[in-house]
Amino acid sequence: MPRGERPLGPEDTALLRFAGDLRRLRDQAGKPSYRELARRANYSPTALSDAAGGRKLPSLALTLAFVKACEADPAPWTKRWRELAAEHALPLQPNAPYPGAAAFTEHDAKSFFGRECLVEQVVESVKANQLTLVCGASGSGRTSLLQAGLLPALDDAVVVTPGAKPLEALAEALAGIFENTTADQLAEEFRQDPDHLRLRIRQHRPDLVLLVDDVEQALDADDFIAAITRCPRVVLAVRADHRRRCHDKGLRGTEITVEPMSADQLRRAITEPAARIGAAVETAVIARLVADAANQHALPLVQLALVETWRRKRGMTLSLAGFEESGGLEHVAAQAAQSFFDTLGEDDRRAARQVFLRLISLQRNGIVHRGSRRPVTDGHLLDLLAKARLVTLTEDGVELTHDAVLRWPELATWIEEERDNLSTHQQLVTAMELWEASDRDPQALYRGARLRKAKELGAFLTAQERSFVALSTKRETRRSTALIAVMAVLIALVPGTVVYALSNERKISALTDRELGGKAISESEALMEQRRPYADKYALVGYKVYPSAEAEKVLRLANAMTRGIPFTGTPGDDADVVVAPRGELAAVTDQDGTDRMWNLDEDRAEPGKRFADRHRVVKLSDRRAVTRDNAGQEHLWAVDGAKDVTYLKSLPNRFRTLDLSPDGSRIVGKVGAAVDAGLPTPDESEHAELFDLSDPRHPRELPMPVHNPETVSLSQDGRELATAVWDRAAGVTTIEFWRIGGTVERSALSLVQHGYVRGITYSADGRWLAVERSPESVVDVWQRVPGEAPLLRARLETTLRSGARVTFASDDRVAVVRDNVFEVQRLYTSGRPSDRLVYVVGHGNSTRAVYRPQHDDFLVRSGSQAPELLPYVLDSARIIKRMCEKDGARLTDSEWVKSFGEVERVDVC
Repeated sequence: MPRGERPLGPEDTALLRFAGDLRRLRDQAGKPSYRELARRANYSPTALSDAAGGRKLPSLALTLAFVKACEADPAPWTKRWRELAAEHALPLQPNAPYPGAAAFTEHDAKSFFGRECLVEQVVESVKANQLTLVCGASGSGRTSLLQAGLLPALDDAVVVTPGAKPLEALAEALAGIFENTTADQLAEEFRQDPDHLRLRIRQHRPDLVLLVDDVEQALDADDFIAAITRCPRVVLAVRADHRRRCHDKGLRGTEITVEPMSADQLRRAITEPAARIGAAVETAVIARLVADAANQHALPLVQLALVETWRRKRGMTLSLAGFEESGGLEHVAAQAAQSFFDTLGEDDRRAARQVFLRLISLQRNGIVHRGSRRPVTDGHLLDLLAKARLVTLTEDGVELTHDAVLRWPELATWIEEERDNLSTHQQLVTAMELWEASDRDPQALYRGARLRKAKELGAFLTAQERSFVALSTKRETRRSTALIAVMAVLIALVPGTVVYALSNERKISALTDRELGGKAISESEALMEQRRPYADKYALVGYKVYPSAEAEKVLRLANAMTRGIPFTGTPGDDADVVVAPRGELAAVTDQDGTDRMWNLDEDRAEPGKRFADRHRVVKLSDRRAVTRDNAGQEHLWAVDGAKDVTYLKSLPNRFRTLDLSPDGSRIVGKVGAAVDAGLPTPDESEHAELFDLSDPRHPRELPMPVHNPETVSLSQDGRELATAVWDRAAGVTTIEFWRIGGTVERSALSLVQHGYVRGITYSADGRWLAVERSPESVVDVWQRVPGEAPLLRARLETTLRSGARVTFASDDRVAVVRDNVFEVQRLYTSGRPSDRLVYVVGHGNSTRAVYRPQHDDFLVRSGSQAPELLPYVLDSARIIKRMCEKDGARLTDSEWVKSFGEVERVDVC
C-alpha cells in the first residue's frame, strides 16, 4: 500500500504556501495518484511528488506539467512561479559576463563583442578626420561603444559626459591628464577662452582624442561646444533624434550610424562574453534571442534577459530552461515597464498612458503592432521612457523598444479599454495616407460619420492629425453652407416648394454632378468598410457622374472587393496564402496547420489536395512546390494542378530554399544555417547550393558561383542567377549575374548598390530588375540592356520600413506590396520618371501580389483576417464593360431612391 504524503506543517513561507496550493490543486482534480500524474505529465512520480514537497522550488517546466496534468490554467501559475523565483533567485556573482541595465565600461572591454567592425570604422575616421559624429538611437549602445570599444582601441583618449554642467564635466575629465592644475582652474580657463583647450592638447598631449558622450546634453552650452570643436581629434556621440540640432550648431564631420546589431553580431555579443570565462550558452537560447532581437534596438533588454538567465544557470551553462524560467525578453520588458510606472505620480502616469497608446497600431484584423510616431508630449517624459528602455527615440520618431513591451499587462489592459479609439485612429492614419497619395485631393478628406468619430479622439491626435480633421471639418461646413444656399434660392423662386429637413438630405431633388458623384463615392466607401454588397454599383455611379482620379481609384477597389476570391471551408483565420507565379494555383493553410492546394479561376477558388501532415509551402512555382515540415526539413513536390500533387523527395538536410524559378526548373538555397532573418548560424559551414530539377526525383547539383551570398534570385526560366554580396566595411552590395548551364559564367555586368540588398526580382521577360535595399525598403528598378550596364529607371521610396514584395506585369508595370499598402507604377525606357497608377492602403497583407496575364489583373491579399484574394483590374473601361455585360451595374429603383431621393437616375451603361 503506497505511503501517504509528508505533511507540510504550517504554511508560513511563500514556498510552503506554493507547495500547499499544488497539493490542493491535485485534490480538486480528484486526487489522482502520482503515478497517474506522471503518465499525464511525462515526469517521474518522484519529481512530481517533490514539486509539492515544499523543500525547494520546482522548475517552471515541472510546475506547469503538474498544473496541466491537473487540468488547470497554467497562466496564473506561471506568474506566481516567477514572483516566487524572484525571491529565491541567486544574487548576481561578481564575474557575470553581462552588464545588465548598465553600459559597458573600460573594465568590460574584454567582454565587449559584436561591435568590432564599428569600432574599427570609427578609429579609421579618427585618424583621417578632425570631427567624427557617431549617431544612434536610444539604447543602441553609444556609451558602451565609447567606453568599452573606442577607449581601449585608441592610444590616448578620454571620455567626457557633459551632464548638467558641461564645462565643469570637461574640466573634471581632463584634470587628471594635465599636470599641475585642478578641475576648477581648467573650467575657469576654458570659460575665459575656449581655445585654451586646443593649445593645451597641442602642447602636452598632441595625440589625445576626446570622446564626448551624450553631446545632445550640451548643445546649448556655447563655451563647451566652442572648446571641444577646436580640438585636433574629437568623437561626438549623439542620440539620433538630436542629429539636426548638431547640424544647426555647425557640428558637421564624418557621420557614422550605430545600426541595430545583425544576427551574427548579436550572436557574438551573446556567446563570446560567456565563452571568455569558460561558460556556454545553449543553442536554443541563442536562437530565441537572435530571432527576437536581431536588427532591432533591443540590446538593453537582451542584456537584462541574459543577466536573469545567468542567475539561473546550470553549472556554467546558460540553459533554455533557465531562460524560460526568467521569462525572457517579455518578462524583462514587463518588469522594466512596471517598475518605471510605479515611480510616476498620477499626472505623469496619465501622460505615460497616452504616450504608450499613441505608439500602438491596431490593424484591420484586430492585431496590435508597434507604430512609429512623434507623440505630442513632454520631452522630459520621453527621455525617462527611453532611459527605462521602454521606447526608442530615433531620427524618424518614437517607437516601443520591442514587441515584448506590448505584453506588459498594464498596457494590454489599456489597449482593450481603448480598442475602439485605436481602431478609429488607425482608420484616420490610413485616410491621411490616401489623402497625401492623392496630392491632397479634397475629395479624400473625411466627412460624415467618420469625421464625427475622428473629432471624438481629441487629445489622442497629433498636430498633423488635428490639422487633417480641421480641414475635413472646414470642407464639411462649406458643403452644408452651399446646400442651405441652394435651398434658400429654391424657396425664393418656387413658392410652396416642399423643403425637406437637412437630416433627410437624400430627398433633395437637385444635386450637382460633383455632389452626386461625391455622395455615391461616399456610399461605396462606407459599404466597402462594412464589407457589404453593391459597393461597386455606387462607385460606378460616382465615376460616371463625376469622373476623377479619386472616383476611379474607388471604382477599381470596389470592383476588386466585390469580386474577391475567398477560400471557404477549411482554411483557418489569417491563414498563409502562397500564389503560383501565373495566379492559377494557390497554397492555403488549413485550420490544423497543413497547407492545401487550390485552383484559381477568374473569380473563384476550388479546393484540391492537401500536402503531408503539418507541411507548409515555402515556395510555389507553376509545376513544383517546396514544403517545410514541423522538424524544419524541406521537401519537393510535383504540382500539375490543385488535385494532382505528388511527393518527389526530401531536400538535403538543413537546406533552406531561397528561390525557386517560376518554371520550376532550378532551385537555390543555403545549407549549414537557418537563413530566416534573425536565426543563428550553428556552425561556420554555411554555403549556398544550386540544383537542376529536370529530373525532380534526382536533382542534379550545379556549380554555385558565389560561396555564401546574402541574397539570390532566379530568372523566369531558371537559366540566370543573380547573387548579392554585402561588403560591410564599404557599405555596398555587389550584384553579379550568372548564366547557368553545363558551366556557370557571367552573363552581364555587375551592379553595385549602396546599402544592404534585401531582395532581387526579375521580370518575366528579363528586361527589368527590381532591387530592394534595407532598412529603408527603397526599391530601385533597373532596365537591363544586353552587353551594357543596367540603367536606373525608377526609385520607389516609402516611409514604411517593412519589406517590399515586388511583381512585374507584362507591359512595363511594376507592383509593390509593403505591409498593407499596394501600389503599381508605370515604367518607361525613355528616362521619363515612372507614373504611379495605383496606391491602395489597407490591402496587401505583406504578401506578394501576382500578375495574371490571362486576366490582366493583379491578385492582391485582402486586408481582412480571413484568407481572400482581390482581383485588382486597372482598366476602368474593362471594369465597366464587364459589369454592364453581366447586368451587375444598375442599382434597383429602391436602392436609388433610398440613397439619392428624387434625383434623376443616371444611366451608367
